[in-house]
Amino acid sequence: MESLIVPNEVFFSHILEEIDARRAVRIPVKGNSMLPFIRPLTDQVELSELTGQSVTKGNIVLARTNGSNYVVHRIEKVEGEVVTLRGDGNLSVRERCDKGNVVAEVTAVYKKGRKISKGSLEWNLARDCWFTSPLLRRFYLGISRNMKKIFFLFTVLAFLAACSGPKGMVKIEPPQEDSVEYELIVFDPGFETWYTLQNSPARYRSQEYYEGWNQQYVSEWNYLATQPRRRSFFESIIGYEPGVDYGFELNHKLFYYFQYVEHVLRIPILPNGPSGVIY
Repeated sequence: MESLIVPNEVFFSHILEEIDARRAVRIPVKGNSMLPFIRPLTDQVELSELTGQSVTKGNIVLARTNGSNYVVHRIEKVEGEVVTLRGDGNLSVRERCDKGNVVAEVTAVYKKGRKISKGSLEWNLARDCWFTSPLLRRFYLGISRNMKKIFFLFTVLAFLAACSGPKGMVKIEPPQEDSVEYELIVFDPGFETWYTLQNSPARYRSQEYYEGWNQQYVSEWNYLATQPRRRSFFESIIGYEPGVDYGFELNHKLFYYFQYVEHVLRIPILPNGPSGVIY
């Protein structure tokens, strides 16, 4: 069967006509940006006409953010005429638009035929707990967005357990569907515990600081990975490209992984690394 691809502008113009006629519209969901409350492929959202209280923190809305780009995301804050949106499944990525570009409100979510209405207990828990628990957000998303990767991780760990000594295996995952965030996967459970203890906003440097050091570390790491005598640890090439904006979170975590290797595992990488780093 031949597929028909309808441009966003055409699709949503029809949706908005229905909403303007005060008819609620149910549409399927694509993408992971509203996990865990709204799941792609299986869930649907009900779009309704805006009310005087629609453009309020915590509400889920349909908004036009860049030309013909539409998102169904939660309102994080409203400042004057500017609305900041963030998907529940996004750790740091946000969108901004004018109030006039918020075009509909999500008033219900359908999960395999079960309706969750705005104002219900489940709805309010998803709204309130998610906003007030950034640690819960980070932990859950780390699990739910990476189930396949976690399975692969267990496979790798099982292999590593059969070998002697630590292994340097790092992977940068590209953004998935509507997300623009890169993800860093480190196959060392000891690092994750150590990094959680070190990850304090009080110690943050600029993204440019981390990028500068990461480029040097990656260059040296990838060189060592090609040397037969050093490959017992440096097993994988790190695909970190100069000029690509990997975001603050990935750069920060990658930088601290290199510090973990040098200062915890005691495996040298750069002859002259950064000074004044607090561990």
